[in-house]
Amino acid sequence: MIVVSDTTPLSELAKVGLMNLLQEVFGQIIIPQEVYNEVTRGTHPAVTQVPLATWIQVRSVNAPEKMFILKADTDLDLGECAAIVLAEELGACQVLIDEREARLVAESRNLPVIGTVGVLLLAKQQGLIPSVKEVLDSLRSRGKRISPLLYQKVLAIAQEL
Repeated sequence: MIVVSDTTPLSELAKVGLMNLLQEVFGQIIIPQEVYNEVTRGTHPAVTQVPLATWIQVRSVNAPEKMFILKADTDLDLGECAAIVLAEELGACQVLIDEREARLVAESRNLPVIGTVGVLLLAKQQGLIPSVKEVLDSLRSRGKRISPLLYQKVLAIAQEL
């Protein structure tokens, strides 16, 4: 299964010590070089965790001009554009993206999209975490924006209301 990730799912899960959930749910994750560059800068926990994760493979986009055309045509950042183009090039089974506009662009290009919250639901279904609510609350306390409507919807799906 080919899964390509943008920066945010990696950095958000790293903040709550659960970045390895991505490996447990999907096995290997592929990230474009641009995402690697984004996620390994700054002071958040992913800066040190991503380079050590042997299950994350860094790849270059084969046709970088497609990435720059997408960037010029949208408000997406370079990492999001690279993740979308790389997912297309590899025929990815999933693209991990949280930002709304990037998700819409990926979906408009017929890419199967899942975000951090969706990964948490899969992890609970697979018995990897006992509670989605605990993780969501931890993410929210560390600055992750999750709308009240999405929060309630996810808890209902997870049967944690």
